[in-house]
Amino acid sequence: MYKSLQAGRAIAAMLVVLFHLGGNIAKEKYFGIQAFSIPFSFGSAGVEFFFVLSGFIIFTAHRNDIFQPHKLASYIRKRLTRIYPTYWIIFLSVFFLAIASTALRNTVPHDLFLILKSLFLIPQDKDIAGGTGAPVLIVAWTLQYEMLFYFYFAFLILSRWLSIFMGLTLLYLYINYAGVPSLSFPLSFLLQDYLLLFAMGMFVSAVCTTRKIAADRPFFYVVIGSMLFLLIALDNVTDVNLLKEWRIILYGFASSLIIFGLVQAEKKGQIIGGHKLMQVLGDSSYALYLIHFPLISILCKLSISIQLNKLGIIGALISYITIFGMCLLSSVVFHLRIEKPVIAYLQREKAGLVYTFR
Repeated sequence: MYKSLQAGRAIAAMLVVLFHLGGNIAKEKYFGIQAFSIPFSFGSAGVEFFFVLSGFIIFTAHRNDIFQPHKLASYIRKRLTRIYPTYWIIFLSVFFLAIASTALRNTVPHDLFLILKSLFLIPQDKDIAGGTGAPVLIVAWTLQYEMLFYFYFAFLILSRWLSIFMGLTLLYLYINYAGVPSLSFPLSFLLQDYLLLFAMGMFVSAVCTTRKIAADRPFFYVVIGSMLFLLIALDNVTDVNLLKEWRIILYGFASSLIIFGLVQAEKKGQIIGGHKLMQVLGDSSYALYLIHFPLISILCKLSISIQLNKLGIIGALISYITIFGMCLLSSVVFHLRIEKPVIAYLQREKAGLVYTFR
């Protein structure tokens, strides 16, 4: 794994945390100060970076497995081991904590079939399940797209013709139905622009692994990608929204440029974010992504219970900084003490491999 990309992963996860944290601080039931929701109102764009990065990582790690059906079992084992154990531990912890609390009991589903679909990251209609299609852990809707991408990549490994058929089918649906208002589920899930981001990441990986292509000035791509990313973010933060319809694709393109530049720079020995702390945060980013939303909710309630809201903007600022720090610390501890040992055990038992982060 490239150290620069690990640092990028850490930053993307922190952007998502700051997006949700600012939004919660701004809620009337907590501090009701809208200014906290503005600076990182673009923070959800960390998801777009994650999707492009995921396409890059999977293609880089498994490009030699394509059209090699005997590699399918190993691929599936690695992907499921990477996603499900951490997700299940956090999901079940949040679920049973909510069930045990009379105040939170009605915030989680009680329908067994709905819970099972959530546990296995089966896409669900967001109008029915939790507002995002992922009750309990609302951010898990992104993992549903991740699993869909893994599913398609499995076809790339299994069969050339099946993968072509699947690709053409998705392309046909996208050309004919994407952008159509009020699409019903599951087309409303399948035909989001997010799936294109994985393809962008795969393309960047293919370019980076081509020996004939080497950027003489790799940081040029990082700077251009970062400037484009910030331009889109500015459009979002200022609520101008000129780029709103193309925001996902543009964030994906900007992320692609950044990833390409970082990889090419690291090949030349130039590493951005190689500090140990950034690497640990990058390693912990999956745990941070999953754990931060319920933790923010709990800590915001705690802030109100100790009457920090009585201090106005000072109390909100204290809560904002403290909660952000607690989210980072909790994710690192969870990664080092739980996630890493569990995955190491599963990989050692099932594949005879030591733990490696993706």
